[in-house]
Amino acid sequence: MPASLSSNVLENRLLAVCMAISAVALGLALWLQVSLLPLLLLLIPAGIYAYWQTFHMPWLWFVAIVGGTYTGTLFLLAEGAIVVFSPFQLALFAALFSILIRRILERDIHIRLMGIELEFALFMGLIFLSLLWSPMHMEGFIRALRLLVSIVFIYLVFNELRKQKEIIYVLTAIAGIGALLAVMGLYQNLTNVEAAVLNVMGEGRLMRGRVSGTTYDPNIFATMFFIPIAFLACVSLSEIKLAYRLPALFTLAILGGGLIVTYSRSAWLSVIFMVLIIAWYYRNIKLFGYFVIAIVIVSAAFPQFTLALLNAAQRFLDITSGAGGDDSSRIRLLLGIAAINMFIDSYFIGVGFRGYIAHFTDYFSLQESIGVFEPHNVTYTVLAELGIIGIVIYGTLMFKIARTAYRSVKTAATEMEKILALTCFSTFLAYLIFYQFYGGGLSDNNFFFIIGLIYAVHYSRQKGQDDDTESNAALPANVQT
Repeated sequence: MPASLSSNVLENRLLAVCMAISAVALGLALWLQVSLLPLLLLLIPAGIYAYWQTFHMPWLWFVAIVGGTYTGTLFLLAEGAIVVFSPFQLALFAALFSILIRRILERDIHIRLMGIELEFALFMGLIFLSLLWSPMHMEGFIRALRLLVSIVFIYLVFNELRKQKEIIYVLTAIAGIGALLAVMGLYQNLTNVEAAVLNVMGEGRLMRGRVSGTTYDPNIFATMFFIPIAFLACVSLSEIKLAYRLPALFTLAILGGGLIVTYSRSAWLSVIFMVLIIAWYYRNIKLFGYFVIAIVIVSAAFPQFTLALLNAAQRFLDITSGAGGDDSSRIRLLLGIAAINMFIDSYFIGVGFRGYIAHFTDYFSLQESIGVFEPHNVTYTVLAELGIIGIVIYGTLMFKIARTAYRSVKTAATEMEKILALTCFSTFLAYLIFYQFYGGGLSDNNFFFIIGLIYAVHYSRQKGQDDDTESNAALPANVQT
């Protein structure tokens, strides 16, 4: 550590801060008459210890941040208030504060850049400028601020996850959290036999018992399995020890089950494409055979799971039924046509950020779309709201990120590098595909986490910083992509 404060003095001061925070938390608990006070008393020492460890192991913050994303709406704070806080937001801002304090004490003010700062600046600048003519300028401003925070999150990931083993730790924790969510989803679905029977009777179109997990939306819940499935698929097909591959394969089967019961066709297509990329890279299709075996075993052990599979199969086959097959496909077609018309009417600068939802009724009524007016494709959303300029900037940004991820895959030498690079590359493409069929592509925290991880992996590979003896010398200002 650069010479400013001795390690002992620094540790004592940080410990004092931790104790002060815990004392305040305990005081608030007593004042608010928390019913689970004994549990809180047990958690406070653990929280102090975990907070203390983040100063030595910053990667723990990302376990907390992504864990906050995965818990979704399960632990919303101040629900019903004007401003609602989520565990993700609390963990992110706590991480920013603690990392800033640590860097000030260490006199480390160097910030690594990724080489796409110009594209980020132009894209955000255009978004804020478009609010001048957007009919939803206030909502657009709030969404723009959220996107800005997400970009800060990308740089936080890139600057703090500097070693490959740290990235492995974070991905392993994410896989564990994902497995717990999958078990929860499977339990909800398998214990709701009535819903499964109704779905089969409705030929897969009633969507009863669809699992949304820790979110309000089953489709978004399904995306939470992208990262752990990609990571464990890479581990399962790699050449690392069998002691690691077998647990990964078992956990992968659980995640696959959790994905199935969301009945999200967009997510299924994305995961199939993602797994195909991984299988092609390793020249190994055994993963599909393992998945079939797992389905047979689970179906034999839990007959009610067969109903879920039949419903999922019908749901998947509806993809090829055309626009008239179900309301979902028909509405997506209407949303796409509206976006094209918006672009034609205002092709250069678009209708303004978040202007799509206000202009949709200029082309179709809410009766025609059954009340749906949110765009279901990130590409045509950018095209309609930000025009040619916006789509060029956005396309350039996505291309550069994908190119960096692909280069990491091409240059990976060790098994760890291959696992990390391929996980990031395949997951990034899966998210891109998913958000061609669903809305929210500019507000998904996990998508931005993967972008930060892509550059963290690329840098760790490029500079060979997987050793514990990392130098504290000044870092280069740019990472060439």
